Amino acid sequence: MIHDVAYLPDGKQFAVASSTGIWFYDANTYEEKALIATDKPEVKMMAFSSDGEKLATIGENKAILIWNTETLNHNTTCVHDSAPYFNLYPDFITFIKDKHTLVSTRSSSTHLWDATTGTHQLKLINYEITDGVFSSDGRIAVSHRDSVLYVWNVVEDNLLKEIKIHSRVSFYERKGVALSSNGTKLAYGTHENVIGLWDIETGKHKKTLKGHKKEVECIAFSPDGKTLASASRDYAIILWDIAKGKRKKTLKKHSNEIHKVIFSPDGKTLISFDRSGMLRFWEVETGKLIYSLRDHTNIATSISLSPDGLNLVSGSLNGNIHVWDVATGKHKNTFKGHKSPVYSVSCSPDGLTIASASSDKAIHLWDATTGKRRNSIDKPSGNMRNVLFSPVDQLLVVATDKSIHVWEVDPLQLLYAPIAHETVPIPLYQRLSLSADGKSMVSNDKSGTIHLWDAVTGNYLRTLNLKGNSPMTNIIFSPDGKILASFIPIRKKIDLWYVATGVHKHTLTDIQLLNTYGSFLSCAFSPDGKYLFAGSVDATLSLWEVNTGKLVKSLKGLSHEIRDIVFSQDGTTLITRGDGAVFVWDSATLINGSDKQNN
Repeated sequence: MIHDVAYLPDGKQFAVASSTGIWFYDANTYEEKALIATDKPEVKMMAFSSDGEKLATIGENKAILIWNTETLNHNTTCVHDSAPYFNLYPDFITFIKDKHTLVSTRSSSTHLWDATTGTHQLKLINYEITDGVFSSDGRIAVSHRDSVLYVWNVVEDNLLKEIKIHSRVSFYERKGVALSSNGTKLAYGTHENVIGLWDIETGKHKKTLKGHKKEVECIAFSPDGKTLASASRDYAIILWDIAKGKRKKTLKKHSNEIHKVIFSPDGKTLISFDRSGMLRFWEVETGKLIYSLRDHTNIATSISLSPDGLNLVSGSLNGNIHVWDVATGKHKNTFKGHKSPVYSVSCSPDGLTIASASSDKAIHLWDATTGKRRNSIDKPSGNMRNVLFSPVDQLLVVATDKSIHVWEVDPLQLLYAPIAHETVPIPLYQRLSLSADGKSMVSNDKSGTIHLWDAVTGNYLRTLNLKGNSPMTNIIFSPDGKILASFIPIRKKIDLWYVATGVHKHTLTDIQLLNTYGSFLSCAFSPDGKYLFAGSVDATLSLWEVNTGKLVKSLKGLSHEIRDIVFSQDGTTLITRGDGAVFVWDSATLINGSDKQNN
């Protein structure tokens, strides 16, 4: 999800605040340049200093974080707890043009901060600037109350003017009102679908702009103050000639509610983004759509690592499959063919084929090198759960909540289906796991009972009576196939069992997790079987010794909840997925001390 977009002052890059962190892009090529993987809470708003050297961010806590844009390091924290009368989250930040002073607002008050030291320089405004807007240099602010606009000099703490209006101002998250860069013009959107233009110096109404069919949500002035961009709930963006009060261009490409419009520093480009996370770039002079940035709509829903550990495959919500270079984090290829979200991907043991399954039940086999679709498998009955390649053969297991089919990939033919036994109820499958030698397979049914199968023949072997399980139980084999790990997401423990006997071995817990709202979402054994890693919803990565059940490490406050964990075959690399992004770790460094991800 995207929360904010901002240009750096020189216009060469722009930044996107998303649920995974802050992404920096080249403004000309749209190439990803850097990522600040921020901790929770998510960044909701950003502001750059006039020299572009500092970035201030706020989220749903009381701190303002200030970052060095060259090193991407967090340098300073401004904590509102130290400010009297300020007990809620900040909802707005901007730099005053001297680049050393930061302005923040919340709870009917405005605060000034030293952006270098983080020192709070209390400057309470005498009246509310709640739901207001600031000039680009941070010195002039406009707020409203009961159809009256108040114009303030923030630095001198003076009320400059009161302007009475007759329409209900649309101050929706400060996006329905804007000040020109020199602070002389004010535009506001109304619930009557029109835009009012006012002269701040005289306090007089200048023009009313009519053209939108629904309520105006967000507005922005061009840097020279000659053009106004407005977006409404009719999904349209209108570019206005302010001097003439007439419409210049209407931009129509969005299919969701538009959250923000901003001009580039040179005024030649307009960025807009909508509720779906789509960013669009427009040429202001012609109204032409230049580019659409879809990377943030390509939320990763599943991952699989190639056998050599060099490439990572991810499925996404928009139906595309992406291949990434693990070492560099660079995007290598996109496979297009699914029409619905891809919820499962798997790499073949030889690394030549990728299998994918989507929510519309489509199952495709792809050439891992060229990205061309080799074949497709008939849609099975039931809701799609998983596709898994057998670790040692060119066999593909296709699982739904009603059946498990096993296919030979080359040539494509169904070996046996469905896997069934009179003692196993339907739906028989909720979760599935294959042993490392490809000979055994476990599944759990609607009652939570875990069943062991011969993965080569499809024959039913026996039931593992593991106590305390449910239909939501996740199960995985240890690398040697002798131990099963099981956990239920709503609980805060992982159980280890001996496969041969079904006897319980250990219960793994994380005391820190027990005291929070978090619960486990994923787990994985290290390839040598010595350690078990587990990820949780509260962005905790926990690590235990399998032999002793001892908790080795618990990493709190990561930048993402952990929904998937994957190891490279040689055990050197650990990959986690969560909040739509994928992160790569050096596993040895992680075990021995460092808490940082590589990419």
